[in-house]
Amino acid sequence: MRKAMILSAVAMTLLALPPLGGTPASAAVGRVRVIDCRGSNPSCWPAAFAFTPNGQEVFYVERFTGQIRRHTLATNHDIQWGKVNNVATSGEQGMLGLTLDPRWNRAPKFRWVYVYYTRQSPLQNRIIRLRKTSNGLVRNHLQTIPAASGYHNGGPIHFGPDGRLYAATGDAHSAARAQDRDDPGGKVLRLTNTGRRPGDNPIPGSKAFSFGHRNSFGFAFDPLTGRLWQTENGPGCDDEVNFVRPGRNYGWGPGSDCPGTSTSGPNPVQPRKRYTPPIAPTGAAFCDGCGLGQAAENDLLFGAWNDGIIRRLVLNGSRNGITGQQQVFNNPSGVMAVEAAPAGGIYFSDSSGIFKLRRN
Repeated sequence: MRKAMILSAVAMTLLALPPLGGTPASAAVGRVRVIDCRGSNPSCWPAAFAFTPNGQEVFYVERFTGQIRRHTLATNHDIQWGKVNNVATSGEQGMLGLTLDPRWNRAPKFRWVYVYYTRQSPLQNRIIRLRKTSNGLVRNHLQTIPAASGYHNGGPIHFGPDGRLYAATGDAHSAARAQDRDDPGGKVLRLTNTGRRPGDNPIPGSKAFSFGHRNSFGFAFDPLTGRLWQTENGPGCDDEVNFVRPGRNYGWGPGSDCPGTSTSGPNPVQPRKRYTPPIAPTGAAFCDGCGLGQAAENDLLFGAWNDGIIRRLVLNGSRNGITGQQQVFNNPSGVMAVEAAPAGGIYFSDSSGIFKLRRN
């Protein structure tokens, strides 16, 4: 994200947003607070969250404390489920991603919580998974993304419709990493649930699903096609929304700079949409019975840090391009994660808690 986020993270305060221009957000959509930050940690920064398959509980991470918390929606019962130690907390570091094993309901042995975080010593980004047993918390290390930085650490993780674990990683402010297919930085990784390389990955010998990415805070799978869309933070001239295809290069690398932000490497794919000036796009989710009206059905919604606006993008009939955009909601502070609940509904987080979008 931008320097504004780095300063906010250090100061542990909410970002003061400038006046907004352009088309106003729809007055028909509001928010309801679902999870409030604890009084003992008023700036809990829930950078990532995920629902259990029945939609009754939410797991979320507190970005700076290392806590993994479990919240029961019906009762507002909120407990610490686990904790990751040795978490780095400078700039854009911290607990950055969380997802649950898609086999969660099958048996307790599948109740793994997957976390992407920045480790303080040694300074690196890691993907791990944790599960509770009668003998305590079991922890497996799945993937190291070395050479973490104060920013460009990536972080979002989700299971795809193919049952594979996807993770968006940053270039750690070293653009050459994004074009090196043996380096996990600057990629969308595709892993097994134990962190191995699937045999059908699109790039031979690599864990990468795609490469040439600068830094991403959100991606989502289209429920109608199973294909991946990603938000990406660019340099000072623009940000991107990408339609990500297997094995393709998205153009960030050592030869990239404003205005040529997607020009490095072989056959770079251009973004489906650019934002100039940058908005620092963040979490993304598709509306699938989300309760925001028929016009929003099957659209891609995503948040932004710089202006707090949640936008929705209308896709074309082939579901591989964008035909329109509308502002859905104007949050008073920067938006972080955006997720769709299993039973419908779009939820998002900012540094003070987790909210649900609803029609007024």
